[in-house]
Amino acid sequence: MVNTDLAGGALLDLGIYSLTWVFQILYHLQPEHQKEVPNVVAAINKYPSTGADENTAIVVSFPGHRSVGIATTSILVGTDPDGHASGGPAIRIQGSKGEIAISHPAYKPEQYKVIRRDGGGKIEVVDCPFPKDPERGGWGHGMYWEADECARCLRDGKQESETLPLEESIVMMGVMEEALRQGGVKYPDIITSDVYERDGQLNSSR
Repeated sequence: MVNTDLAGGALLDLGIYSLTWVFQILYHLQPEHQKEVPNVVAAINKYPSTGADENTAIVVSFPGHRSVGIATTSILVGTDPDGHASGGPAIRIQGSKGEIAISHPAYKPEQYKVIRRDGGGKIEVVDCPFPKDPERGGWGHGMYWEADECARCLRDGKQESETLPLEESIVMMGVMEEALRQGGVKYPDIITSDVYERDGQLNSSR
């Protein structure tokens, strides 16, 4: 979790979940001909003995679309320490017409609420439970949907998913890289290199 030689730290381990929500709403939904790479401002607290990030906050702004998103991550504190007793959302999507509040946990929520500005106090609750196996009780954490999408792409000869194009992943990685740079978090070259080495340390038993 905190070993930089193993790409440890809050952002690379957990932060992708909160950042993914920001990108799904504020970047993915932009018209293709108006895609805007965000400005990034980040704050990081480092783990004392290794230099990995233990708390990271990222503000991404899209001036051309007049939108701002905030993503936070930490290996020190829980996002829902009272075990959902407070009923507070893990994710809040706010706009001029109201709010969508996504329940915990952020990486696999099973419910969200639609709170309209002119809704007269009425809250629409939408349940989206995970499929259950009657014999085993559950089918994992939802990664079967990712596996299904990968299988469809392979079947259809596609090199990328339309749901999450490679370009979007690259922009998201750029945001993470800039956040780490601003926070002074550095990883070994073998971790950060974009050069594929067939016989390199990461791709062999050496």
